[in-house]
Amino acid sequence: MYDVISGDDLPVLGPYSPAVRAGGLVFVSAQAGIDPATRDAPTTGGFEAECRQALANVERVLQHAGSDLQHVVRTTVFYTDIADVPVINAVFADVFASPPPARSSALVGLPGGRRISIDAIAALPDGT
Repeated sequence: MYDVISGDDLPVLGPYSPAVRAGGLVFVSAQAGIDPATRDAPTTGGFEAECRQALANVERVLQHAGSDLQHVVRTTVFYTDIADVPVINAVFADVFASPPPARSSALVGLPGGRRISIDAIAALPDGT
């Protein structure tokens, strides 16, 4: 079994759970680079701001689940422009401590003009 992680301040754009907690891990659904309150991308800062917002959304979900970015073991980054990879790399280097988590990436089309979406798997600090 697993526990569903939810909260009124978590960005959910469809019929899915923001995250589930099972077997000492938290599985975070892909989080777009949007403000959860407005459902809009940041108005300044371009793609980097969207990337940072997506990771802030992942972090918010993890906090609801009892974990944090320091415990992320794997991410998947979905992005719409190959030219944005250097920005993604720079943001990840800034956000994640060394050694960084494992990462997969996919060049995709995203709905609503979104340019990035990031999912994650994190360990629970206490291992439960």
